[in-house]
Amino acid sequence: MSDRELCEMFGTTLEEVEADVERYENEDFSDFGFGKPIDGRPTAKMRTTSLKLYDFQLKAIDRAAKKEGVSRSEFVRRAIDNELVALA
Repeated sequence: MSDRELCEMFGTTLEEVEADVERYENEDFSDFGFGKPIDGRPTAKMRTTSLKLYDFQLKAIDRAAKKEGVSRSEFVRRAIDNELVALA
């Protein structure tokens, strides 16, 4: 999957991501909407996957998700999004 295809999947453009990266690297977080809920459904279709995790990982994920006030699934999706953005 190309960077552009990945951006399209998340409803953004490569240029927007690059601008965000530049601001992040300059430690300018003034316009970032951390923890802001998104109204409506994303345009991308959600699909189910499964993976095996150790008990201690699930416990840590559940604690962190509870602390953030989100479901386990949302917490894992956010973690994946963070990794994908970091690799872009």
